[in-house]
Amino acid sequence: MNALIVSDLQNDVCPNSQLAVVDGDETVDPINLMMEDFDTVVLTQDWHPSGHSSFASSHSLEIFSAKKMLYGEQFLWSDQCVQGSSGVMIQSRLNTLRADLTIKKGYQAKIDSFSVFFENNKKTSTGLDGSLENALTEMKQAKVNLI
Repeated sequence: MNALIVSDLQNDVCPNSQLAVVDGDETVDPINLMMEDFDTVVLTQDWHPSGHSSFASSHSLEIFSAKKMLYGEQFLWSDQCVQGSSGVMIQSRLNTLRADLTIKKGYQAKIDSFSVFFENNKKTSTGLDGSLENALTEMKQAKVNLI
């Protein structure tokens, strides 16, 4: 099985947004084309509650400053990918119909999540590993049934 993982391609990381990545939206068309070459397509989505601990505004500190958290040093961001905002939405040109799974991460108010597999405490799984294992098992079972 081969899987394509599209990480956090959301409105808030595209140009003219909260955490703008220069030309971030220019990745959409190539990703859409690549999707056809993979057995499984997974999207990840930052899904922060308002007041998330990774937001500089939650600590009255400057954006990109660092703060010691229970799980280690955390760089502080602008308020981005907040549940209920338009910025949390997957970029509209991305072919979400081709996605087999969307993993929401960073939804715990006190733990950020950069990895697609674990929250920043390196203990809390996003569930992606188990989902990929299940998909692989299902594919193997389907092959056995075809023989």
